[in-house]
Amino acid sequence: MLGRFNMQVLSIQHNTLNQRDFQSENPVYGHSHKSIKKNGYKPSQKAVITGTTALGVIASLAILAKCAKYSLKPSKMFKDIKNSYLAKTDFEAEEVIAMGAGSCIGGLAGGFIVDKDKNNRRAKLRETVMQIGNVSIPILTVHLLVEKAFKNSSKGVKAFAGLGGVFVGVTIANIVMNKLNNILFNEKSGEGRKIKITDFFAHIDDVVLAASYISKSDFVHTVGRIIPLALMVPGLEVGNKKAEN
Repeated sequence: MLGRFNMQVLSIQHNTLNQRDFQSENPVYGHSHKSIKKNGYKPSQKAVITGTTALGVIASLAILAKCAKYSLKPSKMFKDIKNSYLAKTDFEAEEVIAMGAGSCIGGLAGGFIVDKDKNNRRAKLRETVMQIGNVSIPILTVHLLVEKAFKNSSKGVKAFAGLGGVFVGVTIANIVMNKLNNILFNEKSGEGRKIKITDFFAHIDDVVLAASYISKSDFVHTVGRIIPLALMVPGLEVGNKKAEN
């Protein structure tokens, strides 16, 4: 009798352990876990955010081109694309900040379209402030270090100052924009948003800017053509931001 009872207890324990293992390997089925699928947006929603972010960058480019006296007529643009604004312009701090702002506004618009949740929208607004600072402060830091503080230094020193400026700028931006967010959204000071690896993804513009101060080569100019694409990252971060992440 006692042996049969012990066998039943062991069987129950074995089934319980198997159930726990299954839940740990398949978090979608465990009520205490949050799956990526549950927290993320659907592909169609992400497509909307990507589209509006791209439109934000394109609109910024159009405004910059118009201010620089370039024609926006497609017939003229594509007829002589080598002399178009996108092909000819060396993107510096002003252009990068304008495109970064357009990217963030576009991402915010897309995020608001796909998500009506009040808390998520508030998180997107906070991320907009953070990303605009994350675009503008680092590139201004690089400009000040490479073009002002170390203008007469060697190319090696300028290169080191440029790379250092990116990390210093991102760190300063994170501190300043967290404090600004706390003021704008009437929130108590806390740890705030921490620096993420994606904060550095869009900073190819800073590297190219530093390189352009060091060398005016065609290679540096050509690499600079992907800056508008890199600047979609801030907008995507804004649009996909949720309160819990």
